[in-house]
Amino acid sequence: MRVAVADVGTNSTHLLIAEARPGGFRVLDTLKDRTRLGECLDEEDNITEEGYSCLAHSLRQFRELAASQGVQELRAYATSAMRGAPNGEAVAERLRAEVGVYPVIISGEREGQLTYLGAAGSVHFGLDNLLLDLGGGSLELARGGMGEAARVVSLPLGSVRMHAQFLSGGPASKPPRKPDLNALKAHALRLLSAEIGPFRLESGTRVFGSSGTFETLAAVILARTSPARPSAVNTVQGSEGAGVNGLSFSVAALGDLLQDLCRMTTAKRAKMPGLDAKRADIIVAGALVLHTALELLGAETVTVSAGALREGTLHEYLLEQRDWTSGLPSRQRSVLELAERFGANLAHARQVTLLSQNLYDRLQALGVLPGSHVSGGPAEDDLAANPRSLLSAAATLHEIGLLVGQSSHHKHSAYLIRHAGLLGYDPAQIDMVAQVARYHRKSVPKPSHPEYAALTPADQKTLAQLAAVLRVADGLDRSHSQSVRILDLHRQSKAEQGRGQPGLTLRVSGVHGLELGGVTQKGDLWEQMFGPLKIEVAEA
Repeated sequence: MRVAVADVGTNSTHLLIAEARPGGFRVLDTLKDRTRLGECLDEEDNITEEGYSCLAHSLRQFRELAASQGVQELRAYATSAMRGAPNGEAVAERLRAEVGVYPVIISGEREGQLTYLGAAGSVHFGLDNLLLDLGGGSLELARGGMGEAARVVSLPLGSVRMHAQFLSGGPASKPPRKPDLNALKAHALRLLSAEIGPFRLESGTRVFGSSGTFETLAAVILARTSPARPSAVNTVQGSEGAGVNGLSFSVAALGDLLQDLCRMTTAKRAKMPGLDAKRADIIVAGALVLHTALELLGAETVTVSAGALREGTLHEYLLEQRDWTSGLPSRQRSVLELAERFGANLAHARQVTLLSQNLYDRLQALGVLPGSHVSGGPAEDDLAANPRSLLSAAATLHEIGLLVGQSSHHKHSAYLIRHAGLLGYDPAQIDMVAQVARYHRKSVPKPSHPEYAALTPADQKTLAQLAAVLRVADGLDRSHSQSVRILDLHRQSKAEQGRGQPGLTLRVSGVHGLELGGVTQKGDLWEQMFGPLKIEVAEA
């Protein structure tokens, strides 16, 4: 299985294509594009047309490269620049429509958690670790154990942001002005001091750093301390940080370097051994923020991790996939094999399956759907007694028809399910799975549809109920971001329903604009079967 992930940052956009292997993954290709999105903002922080064009060009390249490696779907996350832009969601939707990639805008806390996961796969974490991740727009502090972050804070102290705010006013032909440097440091101290308490170091705490700025600073320090190792510096500059992964340097050495950087012009910094010339303008702001943070924390040394957000995204995906497949009963594993054979987007298939099962269980608990099993009763794999299992199969396979074509792919999916040799199901069960998948989009079941008309009235009702659940579940992952979580489903109170027909309220988190539109578009059959559905979005 091959996966492509990308992160859209304030300074640059990265792509990682990898193939799953037992216990991890093998990198097939990477690509980096310095989009400088943080410099393409208007006075209200909206992303400009220039910024959109740069990002669209980059994501098109990424999508084409992923397709050349046999990966049809690119999973992309966007961070600080798009997160802070009032038109960020509109830009993401436009990219989906015009480029075919939807960059999901994630919170700073989510960014820190994923970056921590990526770093944990690149360097050796101990029982107590502190990770600093400095991007172009924000600085994340994440603290946790060997596997995941327990506490994350995100601060608007990114290198591009700080350079633009404090150091861009002076002439490029001269070093930064001392008053500007002092103002930047005072600003960083003010924001950090308010949040630093839970992150102060204890005995045994290991400190790590992730980001292009950390890698560049490590490369320069390596060049300064080991001038006889030019090959090491060249490796650092040409390998996306792999050459400095695991390299430690002292905070004192960083302080010495910072003093020298502050005395140089941008042109002179660009000629420093180990320094990426494209970072020569923003490196002072980044180094100053990091040195301030590390001193405030009480750190003496820091270790560089080349693993970051995109690696964390990939690790999370593989972990979710492993947990999902290991818990499937035998018939559902045969369904998964069919989905893989026809190139389905397994992440989306898994999310829609889990959402469908969750909705089905909650409808049963409310008595809207008849109970199918009780303690000691039939298991999930007993298809004759449990329509939930048919729903699970249809949810996993609902998009396999995309292999044939986008147009009418719901009908193509039904055809493939009927004729692809699905094991462990009798013909009537296969037909039900095929019809539920067929109605996941477009038309609802109608008496004029021959396959639907051939069912008994009882089976027609079951089909319509299952398809109604699948349509809403699919709408809840319209962005293919796998971010939505169902928190509650309850009957509407009189206050909630107003003067309308009684219905149900679904409370969710992690919803994007596409999901809300998807549920509205696909909630027609649900309303026919269960009454009006109101979506309530929980605050992040």
